[in-house]
Amino acid sequence: MGLLDSLTAPLRSLLGTTEDMERDAHTLLSDTGELEHQLQDAVASIHRASESMEHHVAAVDTLAASVPALTDSVNALVKELNGLLAALAPMAEAERDVSRLGHLFGRRHPTDPEAPAAPASPQAPGPSQGPPNP
Repeated sequence: MGLLDSLTAPLRSLLGTTEDMERDAHTLLSDTGELEHQLQDAVASIHRASESMEHHVAAVDTLAASVPALTDSVNALVKELNGLLAALAPMAEAERDVSRLGHLFGRRHPTDPEAPAAPASPQAPGPSQGPPNP
């Protein structure tokens, strides 16, 4: 067997090396396939992001186009409110005058809330009267 082993040993070594190379090639190919799949996913994500950006740009363009019309509407509203304010100014002044008249005829309250109240009894002597005569 020794003679046969010496002839087959190089063949086995060559076959083992070939198997190792085949296994390495298979590993590299599977890694390459996985990387290719990841690259395709990344490219698809970039496409989705660019489509989303295009939609956002379209929305911003629409908003930018509507700003002048909105500005005109706000300016027209300001003009209307100024006209309304000018029309209501005399009525506000009249209401203030009526309010002042109401205070003129209203009840007067003592300015000092801690001042004693006037006696409610009619028999009590007033400040100018002296004590009652017996």
